Formats: sequence, structure tokens, C-alpha cells
Amino acid sequence: MEDAVTLLAPLARNLDILRSRLGAPRNADVLIRRFQSGAFESAIVAIDGMVSSQLIDENILKPCMDLPCGAGEEIAPQERAAYLMKSAVSILPMKMKENIDEILADVLGGQCALLCEGCGIACVMDTRGFEKRTIGKPEVEHVVLGPHESFSESIRTNITLVRRIVQREELTTEFISAGGKMKTRCALLYLRGTADEKMIEAIRARIEGCTYDFPLTSGEVEQLIEQHPLSLLPQVVRTERPDRAASFLAEGQIVVLTDGSPAALGAPATIFHQLHTPDDASMRWQYGTFMRLIRMLGMLIHVFLPGLYLAVLRFHPQLLSPMLLTSVYESSSRVPVPLFLEALLMTLAFDLINEAGLRAPGAMGGAVSIVSGLILGQSAVSADIVSPLLLIIVAASGLGGFCIPGYAMSIGLKIVQLMFLTAGAMGGLYAMSLLLVCLLCALCGMESISSPLTAPLAPPRRANPDILLRLPMRFQKARAFFAKRRSESSGRA
Repeated sequence: MEDAVTLLAPLARNLDILRSRLGAPRNADVLIRRFQSGAFESAIVAIDGMVSSQLIDENILKPCMDLPCGAGEEIAPQERAAYLMKSAVSILPMKMKENIDEILADVLGGQCALLCEGCGIACVMDTRGFEKRTIGKPEVEHVVLGPHESFSESIRTNITLVRRIVQREELTTEFISAGGKMKTRCALLYLRGTADEKMIEAIRARIEGCTYDFPLTSGEVEQLIEQHPLSLLPQVVRTERPDRAASFLAEGQIVVLTDGSPAALGAPATIFHQLHTPDDASMRWQYGTFMRLIRMLGMLIHVFLPGLYLAVLRFHPQLLSPMLLTSVYESSSRVPVPLFLEALLMTLAFDLINEAGLRAPGAMGGAVSIVSGLILGQSAVSADIVSPLLLIIVAASGLGGFCIPGYAMSIGLKIVQLMFLTAGAMGGLYAMSLLLVCLLCALCGMESISSPLTAPLAPPRRANPDILLRLPMRFQKARAFFAKRRSESSGRA
């Protein structure tokens, strides 16, 4: 019985198969209720705690059990489930299925299955009733201007949040099951006629090709979508804000939602998507451009400043004034640790303090970061373990790292920072320049869903003037370069 692929005609045999697959009656969470529905017998299969008992009682059980004794007598056995859907059941989201694996996946996801005697087709209805977190404020993507709603762990709620903003008939939602035995439900959202069909198919194929036997989060789905797993920079943009996900759809991107994860993934993406924030579009163009330039400056300071400090002191001291050079050498002469090791330890200590502040419970995180920074910094300078100028360099570099909008992007750039720190210590500005050229060449050769990661700058593509500088809204009328061209969509229509 366990080898059956589709439902059979006898109700008792179908229930025996489902009991065996679900481990009932030992599995106490499995709910199976047999009842008389008119002239034939039916049954409900669900998982306790995942469904709404009130919804099942009032919209399925009571209407079916209230049917007259001879109701449905003239209906063919194979049409009995459809007859109940038409005559008794009053739940809107429903699908007719006969594959046992698909039925079990839906039941385990919080839906219920209605089976009838003599019918090899089950009706799967959305009766989810488990507890879920209410809509709150974004925890990572804070904004001064703009909406203050964030995604939750419920995929249905997240889709509703996006649809409330994008009220267009072209908005399409596709559900995909990813994984092996423990399947995770994902949703693809895109605008028909705007998103490129080849990119949609590529994302769909990569998610459906996953065979891992554990539940997937949005971060793991992101790793399925990306093309370059060895890259230090993300190739998919992540957001917890429905308004930003809506802007992805308008640009022709595909949004991927994962059940149980309060984040949306936008693909394809460029490197510039990782550097933009929702505040940029909510403010006037002058303010948004200024804050974006400040953010870019902070990112450059974060990546290059420690390496430049080592490169200048070790290989190019002539670039500094004699007075400043004398002060630096005087303070460094009392430090027994080599300059490179000193800079490396201080950079890692700053990252350690930052990580401890993030993981500390509640309001303790901010206090841990401040107290640890003050104590370690002052004590290290007083004990002549680090020089005061190096402490300023590391603090300025760490402060610039906080300007990077995305958490994943900031971690990738921390690794790049250590690479430039090592290059500056080993070969000075020449080694740093060579490393920069190599990284830029590698970046220009990367793609996100067959779309260049550095476009529309390299290679040049037609795009809105909203890359590094943001011009007024009257100029923001072009579609993104990876969206389907208007001529293509009109020709195919």
C-alpha cells in the first residue's frame, strides 16, 4: 500500500495508505475524521495544530453532514469530491489532486484533504490556522522616511503585503516545492510582460532541482539561485521590506519568498542594488544623492584605509610629512608587536566586538559594544600594545563598514578588507593596485541569472540615472536593462 502513487477508489484503502505514510495512530498529530455526506461516506485528513478546527467544522464538516441521506446518489463515484465542493463546502482556496505525495505535502503544510468513497481524487483546501508573528517594523532596513512594515514568517501574509502595493493584473504568483523529503514551499512573484521568461525559468529550475532533505530558509534558497558560489559578494538582493520588493517587480526582477523566512529575494541583481537603500527614493533627489555619496565614501574607507595605512608606513613613507611620520614612528616604537600583526589584531578585535554586540541578548548588545570598545581601546593604548593612530584608523574603518546597507554585503567586504590589508603589508600600493584590478576583472565577469553583475556600467546598458547619483524623478522612466523589452512583449502579444 505504501508504494501507491495515486489515490484508489476505496476510501478505506486510501486512509490506510495515508495512515501508514504519516505513522498514525502512533503519530498523535494526525487527524482523520470519517463522516457521512449524503449518500456516501467521506473523510477529512489534517495535522493537529496546523489547521483551524473552527474553519473545518463550520465550512466542511457541518455542511457535508447536513446533506440529505440520498444527496449525491446519482453522482458518479469519481465526481463525488467535486460534487461536495459544488453543493456543500464553502472554502474558496481548493485544488483537486490525486497524487499521494502532493496531497501529503499539502497536509503537512497546514491544509486539509477531503476524500470520498469510490473517488480517486481528493480535494485539498487551505485551512491553515497555526500561530504566526504579526506584521512589525523592519529590524535591519531602518528608514527615516517611507513605510515601516516588514515581512513575517507566513508566506501567504508576505504575498498579501506585496499585492497590496502592486495592484496590477500582471502580477503573477507561482508556488514551488523545494527540497527532497522535507519540502519547503517557495513562491515566485513577477510581472507578466515585464520579467524575462528565460530568467523566470532559470530560477524555477534551480529551486526545483534542489534535493536536500532538510527545510530551506531564504538564505539557503539564495545559495541555490546564485551562479558563483565562490564569490565574496552576494548575487541576489535580500530585503525585509514589502515596498522594496514591489520596486524589484516594477524593474522586471523576480521576487522569491520562502515559507518560514521573513525576507524576500530579488533576482537578477546588480552590485548597485546592494548599495541602495529605500531612503534614497523617499527623499528629494539632492538629499538622496548626498547620502548615497556619504555611503560610498564610508564603504571605500572601510575597505582601503587599513591597507593604505600599512602600505604607506612600510613602503611609501615619503608620502607623509616629516612631522607626521616622526609622530607615527615615535608612538610605534613602543609597541612590541609588528605593524601588520598589530593592525590585523585590532581589525579582528573590532569585528569581534561588533559580533558580540549583535548576539548579546536584548538591550545588552549596545552596552557590550560601547563598553568593550572603550575598555579595550584605552587599555591597549595605555599598555603600549597598539599605537593611537592605528586605533583611529581601525575605528574609522569600522565606522565606514556600518554605512554598508546589506548585512551579507558588509561581511563580504570585511573579507575584502583583510585581503587589501595583507596586500598593503606585503607589497605596498603596487600590490593593492594589482589586487584591485584582479577583483574588478573578476567582478565584471560575474553574472546574476545570466545578467552582468556590474551592469549598466560594465557592460554599458540603458538604465535610469539612478546608479551612483540619483537624478530627479522626471528622468526615472526607463525599464531596467534586464527586463523584457516593450517591443518584445508587444510583438509576442
